[in-house]
Amino acid sequence: MRPEDIPLDILPLILEHLSDRRDLHNCARLCKSFNRAATPILYRTLDSRIVRTRKYAPAAVLHPARTLLQKPHYAKYVRKVTETGAVGIIEPEAILDCQRALRLCINLETFKWSDDSSDGSCQDHILLEFLKVIQILRVKQLTIRAYGGVSDQVWAKLKEFTGLSAVSLWCMEGQPRIMQGWSERLGDTLTHLELGRCAGVPPSIIVSVLSYLPRLESLRLKGAPSNAILEILTILPNLVTLDTEYLESGVMRYTDKPVASIRELTVRTSSVDVQGPVQLWTWLLRLLPRPSLECFTLNAFSTQGEATCPRQVLIELAKTQTDTLRHVYIDSVQMTLDDVTCLLMKFPNIETLSCSLALCQSPKVIEEAIASAQYLRILRLQTSWVAFHNGLDRCVIPFGTEDARKMMLRKDSQLRVISVGKVLYTGVWVRRELEDGSEQLGFEVLRDVVHDSWL
Repeated sequence: MRPEDIPLDILPLILEHLSDRRDLHNCARLCKSFNRAATPILYRTLDSRIVRTRKYAPAAVLHPARTLLQKPHYAKYVRKVTETGAVGIIEPEAILDCQRALRLCINLETFKWSDDSSDGSCQDHILLEFLKVIQILRVKQLTIRAYGGVSDQVWAKLKEFTGLSAVSLWCMEGQPRIMQGWSERLGDTLTHLELGRCAGVPPSIIVSVLSYLPRLESLRLKGAPSNAILEILTILPNLVTLDTEYLESGVMRYTDKPVASIRELTVRTSSVDVQGPVQLWTWLLRLLPRPSLECFTLNAFSTQGEATCPRQVLIELAKTQTDTLRHVYIDSVQMTLDDVTCLLMKFPNIETLSCSLALCQSPKVIEEAIASAQYLRILRLQTSWVAFHNGLDRCVIPFGTEDARKMMLRKDSQLRVISVGKVLYTGVWVRRELEDGSEQLGFEVLRDVVHDSWL
């Protein structure tokens, strides 16, 4: 089939799976039909890049503004724009072009500002001009990431915005901005909120601010006192996604059951004790009083070694979440194979399990530990092998492609992805052509070595 013969209605659906913009660019140059399908995808998300052609060469700005000014009809495809304060430092004269191009993006939905300079206020005048433009465009999603915080002038302008569905505010220094004086204006529309700096803010103020946002469905807090989280969950009935830290902060002053039914829960914490912070597990269980949890992520680190997860916590959690939990990511705490067996038996519907094993003897014991998992599709393991502890100079991981194949093809297995350390095994069914011209369906396991960030 020639490229021109592919139906135009399905072509964009195919091209959307291309993650590399260079591939989309090549598609846009292939033929007219591919150009019409690829161009809107290419211009849907735009950002600026700072590049150096040589190691010691001066930095240069690559920005789509010039293209949009030359071909303004492309601007109607733009839905998301990311601007960076570095442009104002490297090429100050380019800022006006950026603002002119932004005004053309009449269908813009999302605007993101990023400024990594320690003194963010020096770029605030640039951000202020961008805010004036996107206020006219009436964007729905706004992200501000400024290392040094934002000035009072910028904050005053932000508080004029209404109709937003998602807001994300992140800073490392400067005055914490936790929506005081702004949440009242967004209560009818805001469903997603990220506050990247709540440290030092009294729990009563955080609770007061969030009380104006009853439509919130997703909330991410960094530095918020843990004794405020339970109270927050009693004033946000629609909340289903929570990403927060556990910070030991004294006595829990609120005892009522949360009205929110959390489906996705991410907890980040650290401790000097391998048993984890005091009351962490009790606090976790109190967040989930009824069946609701589908995805659980725990990032718990200890300065004394690998943190552990008490098995009793799994048993207690199963009393309410046994039928709902499907995805578990607990790589930062160590588990035994018996813990894994317990987890999969108590939560029979688990589809994804990512964890760290304290010690493993062979692939066979892993297979035995997951034998009861009928719906498990993805298994990711970080582990130490017994061979390493027997004094060998080099640890040879005894897990290979055939071991992965055996686990994937066991009776009633749905397992198709296994990663052990940095090695990823993916099982796929393929059609093979035989010598007589007929086809045969076969199962192949692909082996790849991947970067840590992909696991």
